[in-house]
Amino acid sequence: MERKGDCITNIRYKKETEIVTFQGKEITLENLSPVFTPEQEAAKRRELEQQLYEVFRKYADKRQKEESAEA
Repeated sequence: MERKGDCITNIRYKKETEIVTFQGKEITLENLSPVFTPEQEAAKRRELEQQLYEVFRKYADKRQKEESAEA
């Protein structure tokens, strides 16, 4: 479940199962991936883009200051 403000929305998951052999033993791997609505997907994408922009800006500003100091 995901909490948004005061309401909780249910998130469905897609389950992928794979059996692999490791050191002679069979191991079952299960991968759960969230299934979002298009609106949730867009919101997650905007959030990720904003976080990436913040990281980029942090390092771009740092690099610009270093280059200014060298000049």
